[in-house]
Amino acid sequence: MGRVGYETGLGTEAAWIFVVGRGFIAALPAGTPSGITLTLAALVTAPHVEAEELVALLPLGGEHAVEHFAVIIQRAPTDEDGIPVSVVLRGEVAVDVYSVGGSRRFSDASIRPWLLADFRAVTGLTVGSTGRPVASSRALDSGRPFGLGSVFANTLFWSLAEHSQSEAAQADAAQADAAQADAALTDDSPADDATIVRSGSAGRAADADTVLARPAGADTLISDVRAPGQPGPAAGARARAAEARFAFRLPNGEEIPLDLPCRLGRRPQAPRISATAPVRLIEVASPTSAVSGTHVEIRQEGGSVVVTDLGSTNGTVVAPPRGRRQRLHSGQSLAVLPGTTVHLGDGNIIEILPAAGNTPGQ
Repeated sequence: MGRVGYETGLGTEAAWIFVVGRGFIAALPAGTPSGITLTLAALVTAPHVEAEELVALLPLGGEHAVEHFAVIIQRAPTDEDGIPVSVVLRGEVAVDVYSVGGSRRFSDASIRPWLLADFRAVTGLTVGSTGRPVASSRALDSGRPFGLGSVFANTLFWSLAEHSQSEAAQADAAQADAAQADAALTDDSPADDATIVRSGSAGRAADADTVLARPAGADTLISDVRAPGQPGPAAGARARAAEARFAFRLPNGEEIPLDLPCRLGRRPQAPRISATAPVRLIEVASPTSAVSGTHVEIRQEGGSVVVTDLGSTNGTVVAPPRGRRQRLHSGQSLAVLPGTTVHLGDGNIIEILPAAGNTPGQ
């Protein structure tokens, strides 16, 4: 409902992870344990959730207590000039609430365990740390557009469009944005963001659909931004991407083409040295942290696929379709063929595949 945008200042590290669902927005500190954010992200496609449901998923005490958070519930439109919104806040986070009469900043005022407020006719919101200045209503259309999923950023903007876009229209806009970003890469313009596809554990759907992040100091970034379940940019949009002769399958069943080098891990980052092509970053769930932040790279080289351990803590095990399993040492590369499985830990098994329409011998 409406438009969502996010913003992270250049050269700064994101302070928050925002989870955007069909009817809610949640803001959590960037260092929140991934299990908590995954639990919220699993609800992004739910048609309706209540604030109390979401807050109940956040530990308010103990070792992993979430000391700072915001939960925003958007409700069905009425005949007012805006929609009803409920806001739950705790800690050093503030929500600026906009209506036709102006704006006001809402914070928890040190009330514990949290503070809840209902607003009747809201036309826009900004969410972020308490120390940021209050933006004018014109800034509600700021930031890079975003759909459903999770994004690391400093500020999130939400505005109630005069004519709310359908989900299909939002997906089309995201796809067009991806094509423009790819064209910018072709012109040697710097890319803004990295796209991380979050994979769920084996046998279950992905816990979150699309995660956008800005790795600190990264020069080479992917620009394949797409809505969940939507096709990627039109053919030819990636001028620097290679023809995908191979692909691989994630634990949740999603198949990723190797038209770009792919880096996998708990929170993968792009290489610090520029390359001739973007890099696709793929985040996998690892509740025990057996998978390193940037664990392994998979790329196609000619008629084979090269798997490289990127200095992982627990190593990478490669199992060919016929032959002996091999554990890669830190930094070691190995050329493999379709049918090979790559074991990262915590049940994350990646299967190397021929690309659609190809056979292993092609």
